[in-house]
Amino acid sequence: MAEDERPNHPAPIDPEQQRQFEQFQQFQQFMKFQEMQGQGQLPPAAPARGTPLWKKILFSKALRKLVVFALVVIGLIWAYDYYFGPPPDDNTVQGGAGPGSPNDPGREPGRPNEVVDTLYRSIALGQPQVACYLFTKEAEAAFARNFDAPDCAAAVAKLRPEVAALTRVPRVDTSGKQIIEVDSCTLAVKPGTTTLGTFTFTPFGAAWIISGHQTKECATTTPTTAPRTTVTSR
Repeated sequence: MAEDERPNHPAPIDPEQQRQFEQFQQFQQFMKFQEMQGQGQLPPAAPARGTPLWKKILFSKALRKLVVFALVVIGLIWAYDYYFGPPPDDNTVQGGAGPGSPNDPGREPGRPNEVVDTLYRSIALGQPQVACYLFTKEAEAAFARNFDAPDCAAAVAKLRPEVAALTRVPRVDTSGKQIIEVDSCTLAVKPGTTTLGTFTFTPFGAAWIISGHQTKECATTTPTTAPRTTVTSR
């Protein structure tokens, strides 16, 4: 191939030369800018834009006051919860019967009339975890034996079809007493349903607990035939 027919490949560019060339271009632009500035030929400046609405809101005094107010409220709520604790749950026992309705099953009653009313209601609803919690351990075992059941939960399951909630909460006088007996034959038992015998109550903190149980036949209700067992204290 002839020498003049060889491909024409550009020589590689030296990085230093490239940098100097770019600086020269920038210098030319600067000189042109100065020349136009001296002749008053600069293009008109772009019109200033107004402040965006979101910036006005973000940096406004009203928003800052609102943020400070919210922080103060949050701080007060935190301080109240820290020093005084959260409000008690409706199932938490306070004093005798605790908050809520005295007839609500699923919580510990306080006075003997509330206890016996809750017992009948919880058995009628098939709630052994409520009914059995109303007894001492000894009375719970006696209650199961008196109804020929291996334990209290089994006794509740056995009695459920035969027991109904009382038609009214009984009145029981606890003034100056340490032991109280409540006879189911004197209660407002629904006609045609089974009575649960006689219950012995003793104080349990600020409340009362069933500490003894006996079966008893009532003239106008279905009799219970299990042997009698009495427990008077825990």
